[in-house]
Amino acid sequence: MRNLLLTLTVLLFSARLSNAQLFADFTTSLGNFTCELNYTQTPRTVGNFVSLAEGSRAWCDERTGVVSSVKPPVPFFPGITFHRVINNADFKIIQAGSKKADGSDGPGYSFPDEMSAAVPATFKFDQPYYLAMANSGPNTNGSQFFITGGPIPGLEGKHTVFGKVVTGQSVIDGILATPVDSGDKPITPVTITAVVIRRVGSAAGKFKATSQRLPIVTVPTVKSQPAPEANTTRYFFTQAVRNDLLPFASLGTAQAEWQLLEHRWHAPAPYSIRYFDITYPAGSPITGFRPVLVKYGTDALGPISLGGWSISMENSEGVYLFSFPLAGAMGYMFTPTGSTTSQTGAVRILGADFHPYRATLVLEVGAAKRMRLQLGFDSKSKNNLVGRCVSSNYNFLFGYQEVGGDKGFVMIPIR
Repeated sequence: MRNLLLTLTVLLFSARLSNAQLFADFTTSLGNFTCELNYTQTPRTVGNFVSLAEGSRAWCDERTGVVSSVKPPVPFFPGITFHRVINNADFKIIQAGSKKADGSDGPGYSFPDEMSAAVPATFKFDQPYYLAMANSGPNTNGSQFFITGGPIPGLEGKHTVFGKVVTGQSVIDGILATPVDSGDKPITPVTITAVVIRRVGSAAGKFKATSQRLPIVTVPTVKSQPAPEANTTRYFFTQAVRNDLLPFASLGTAQAEWQLLEHRWHAPAPYSIRYFDITYPAGSPITGFRPVLVKYGTDALGPISLGGWSISMENSEGVYLFSFPLAGAMGYMFTPTGSTTSQTGAVRILGADFHPYRATLVLEVGAAKRMRLQLGFDSKSKNNLVGRCVSSNYNFLFGYQEVGGDKGFVMIPIR
């Protein structure tokens, strides 16, 4: 009898856990559907989605540089459209989460991927109606998401799955069937009017979206004065370490159009940055300036530059070693796949953009090859940065094309 009571207690406890669910109820111009969110397997990703849906964390409108209020809360998703709809036989998705409705923006910050092959609920694309994060490479998650209309195994390992449609699948099918233009954008906009988060069970009720190690968006107090250089204004405020600066500026007197200037990531360092200069065309001074600071946690590993680092990486072509010393010539060594003979030569940096969790590098390798590396900083081993890499080679006709076979990278300090 005691064993029977123990078994019954365990079953009742398990039932209570299975009933602890977190849902997102979508209202759209083509109907309603509901997604169950995987808050136990992907707490950071779900925390981001929930806090954007409820407006419980500040976010930045990248069209204007305006930061949302939390009291009262301002939800992110109402009014947003599904800006990308693809309904091919082997690739069916609907994508949303862009205020600009073109997929070029987000909430002013990014956060890492949260997928693992060992946790199928975060990784597999073997069925339709999965809810996943859209991105532009490793660790580039923000506000954009997509829902699948069929199995797409090729997305595994590239996008975090954080939920699934549990009711209203016919609405997804209806959005997939809507006519689109040559850019995969619906000719008649399909709009999200509301995303309501619903908690069922005590465990789901205790899930706190704002406590999932997500970036903090703030607006600093600013003072300004002319800079020593001509046609330049200097704006004074403090940018602390592990803060990313998003500077928005307006030139017109009506301040109708705002431009996001080049961001400035301040990696861990023994100092803070005290000002930001903007040089403007003669006779067209800055009429508005909105700096946005995004504070990241200690897992933000991105350095501030390539100086003093080497990068070891491998793809289907072979093994590369790039060296970027603080003094002296930059170079590379390449060992082709299946060969024991290495090639060496000079490497030149054509572009380098560092963020808290990622970097994009454009390199000229030797005299004729141009490569783009998208690095995702996943962890730190001693002083080495380790993560995933997507490598692409430049083709004159087709632009950058992925090489494939990427086996990750290690970024090592040069001593």
